[in-house]
Amino acid sequence: MAGPSQADFEKIFREHNRSLCDLAYNFVRDKDAAQDIVQEVFLRLWKNREGLNFGDKIKHYLFKATAHYALNHLRYNKKISRVGDEPLQHLVASSGTEELGYKELELRVRSAIDRLPPKCRAIYLLSRHEGLKYSEIADTLDLSIKTVENQMGIALEKLREDLRPFLTVEFLTISILVALIIFSFFS
Repeated sequence: MAGPSQADFEKIFREHNRSLCDLAYNFVRDKDAAQDIVQEVFLRLWKNREGLNFGDKIKHYLFKATAHYALNHLRYNKKISRVGDEPLQHLVASSGTEELGYKELELRVRSAIDRLPPKCRAIYLLSRHEGLKYSEIADTLDLSIKTVENQMGIALEKLREDLRPFLTVEFLTISILVALIIFSFFS
């Protein structure tokens, strides 16, 4: 069976390019690198289009390929662009009673997420930002569900440790949820 036509390919590109760029950016935190990653995914798809027949699974394939390319980018470049490289203590409000602004809170959460090890970060973002189930993450990253569960536990523990000096446990849970909701609307 012949692969997708140029018109089909252009439609696939228009439908998925933005969400794939967002996904890649969440991994690498570099807009140009994210666009390069997605371009490479589509280029590979185009070069290998003969005989491809994804049907309704094209989105899954594109997500999986983008996640793999982004993880490879992190592995081979060892450069993770961070929201802020300064220690979190620098971001602490001068008074413990001051309320954190949403922007400042978002920066703290992003910074803490950026400091996660690449695999933990990928799993955390796929779960919390992209809304994938553990089984979908396991399939996307070619991992066992148990590995995804363990890495999620590590990610959540590291985030709690990073953010503990700033927030009470109750406020931390609510704040992370609010910041992630805000982050997902503006990214």
